[in-house]
Amino acid sequence: MITLDSARPANYQPLSPALPARANEVPRLAETLLCAALFLCVFSSFYVLRQPAPYEGLVALLGLTCIVARVPVDRGVLPLIGLLLILQCAGIASAFPVIDHADVLHFISISSYLSVSAVVFACVLTRNTGPRFAVLRAAYVSAAVIASLIGIGAFFNLIPGSETFMLHGRAVSTFKDPNGFGQFLVPPMLLLIERVLEGVARLRHIVAMTIIGVALLLVFSRGAWGHLMISIFIMVGLFLLIARSRSERKRLVTLVVAAILVGAATMTALLSNETVGEMLMQRARLLQEYDVGSSGSRFNIQEKSIEEILDHPNGMGPWVFGNRYGLVSHNSYLGTLLNHGWLGGIAYLTLTLVSFAAGFRASLIRTPWQLSTIAIYATFIGYAFQSLLVDTDHVRPYYLILGVLWGLIAASVRHQALARDVT
Repeated sequence: MITLDSARPANYQPLSPALPARANEVPRLAETLLCAALFLCVFSSFYVLRQPAPYEGLVALLGLTCIVARVPVDRGVLPLIGLLLILQCAGIASAFPVIDHADVLHFISISSYLSVSAVVFACVLTRNTGPRFAVLRAAYVSAAVIASLIGIGAFFNLIPGSETFMLHGRAVSTFKDPNGFGQFLVPPMLLLIERVLEGVARLRHIVAMTIIGVALLLVFSRGAWGHLMISIFIMVGLFLLIARSRSERKRLVTLVVAAILVGAATMTALLSNETVGEMLMQRARLLQEYDVGSSGSRFNIQEKSIEEILDHPNGMGPWVFGNRYGLVSHNSYLGTLLNHGWLGGIAYLTLTLVSFAAGFRASLIRTPWQLSTIAIYATFIGYAFQSLLVDTDHVRPYYLILGVLWGLIAASVRHQALARDVT
């Protein structure tokens, strides 16, 4: 079995073979309850056909379980908390002038709740990081496989009520739109690819990766495809960067080439289906009519967004721009400036940039979960770039990945400090 450890020198010693036990370790029962709540919460994320989705209630349950288990708020997640707090306070201030408009309170509550969910996931992963991340990964991959099977079955009309899980010839599974489904599938796909590159993949991982990969194709989402490609590029690049020898890099390149060949073979098989082939050719065009049309197109609306942003330092308030022009900006950075004002927009952009820097630093720290950190970091970067063309400010997986990233950042820095104390 090819692993990243296989090419390390014979005299290599782990960074910290045994970190000291801490007096505040979570009791076994509390840890079991916390992991159970974490699994249920993440596993439920595949079903959002009805609102509020089960995920919302289970995030609250996870938060309560954190209190029972006395999960601390690590100082490493304070930048996340501070910037999200500024973002939401700015959003509330921007909403006051239009507080009587329909759905404004709903928008504020969703934004605030998702921010809290990111903080909860971050705090959960700052302690007992490896086992808790394994639970989260298992839950997310399981949820993605179930959603993918439903989407694939609906696309090929293999399940009753297939039309419920389709939209305009694209698989949506248990989501409301194909883009949302695609955004949900990218993180578990990256986590599975990480297992392959790490050299610990089993048959179940390969099967899961194939199922999710087929579903990702059938959503026909350019944003999801681009997100996946960017994230894979970043992840492989960082894996090569941290490799300890030339032979290890060669083995990584071999695995990547093999994965590309398998993916190409799978796509070729799918393209033999006429429906898949026609839809793929239609969606594979870089620019669609709704991107570059003269009026009401994506880029035209973004131009109008910039004009309104310059005229409204405090923002226009939730949904005001969308109601006025009939479309939203399809750019999370512009949308945040419109909905949360300049202060909120700057906080959102700052959070993205700080996450870039802190995530890169954490990716280079030798920890038992280093490769998982790289996978999550690469996924976050993909979301950040995707946000230039789609709205991710109310996307649950985005806040999940944001919180997980900051939890791993804090855990990695803490691990490094404890290892330094040991030596």
